[in-house]
Amino acid sequence: MSGLPQQIEEMIRQETEQRGMVLLEVIRRGQRNTSVVEVIVDSEQGVQLDQLTELSRWVSALLDQHEEAIAGRYRLEVSSAGLDRPLQLDWQYRKNVGRLLKLQYADSEGATRTEIFRLAEASADALTVTRRAGRRDTAEQLTIPLTDVKQAIVEPEL
Repeated sequence: MSGLPQQIEEMIRQETEQRGMVLLEVIRRGQRNTSVVEVIVDSEQGVQLDQLTELSRWVSALLDQHEEAIAGRYRLEVSSAGLDRPLQLDWQYRKNVGRLLKLQYADSEGATRTEIFRLAEASADALTVTRRAGRRDTAEQLTIPLTDVKQAIVEPEL
């Protein structure tokens, strides 16, 4: 729940989609009279700074029109999903093929495991990942059903 009226959040969702992006989340945090409204978006092609700027201006104007929706002062932050944000949608996995993922998943015995893998392939049903096994030149490939994935976060490579 964003802390904004459902109608306002739906208007933001529709505008975001018209601009070729997906609204991942609207978050309102902070004190009642001094809060932060975060709008987090993503797209298969990636989000450009000018898209964020234009969307931010649009959301700001919307909130100004509906000033009763947010009592007191607020700061608006419109951003793309960062690396530390868990992947949610199947296209987000496809977009990150070739990158490292910190994956929390249920193994074949049902135990929850957390490991870092390289994402080799992503389909609507499963992830194919590669795990380094011992020496650097050997790798083990696993297929993990998306239903077994509890959380996946892109790991930065240094």
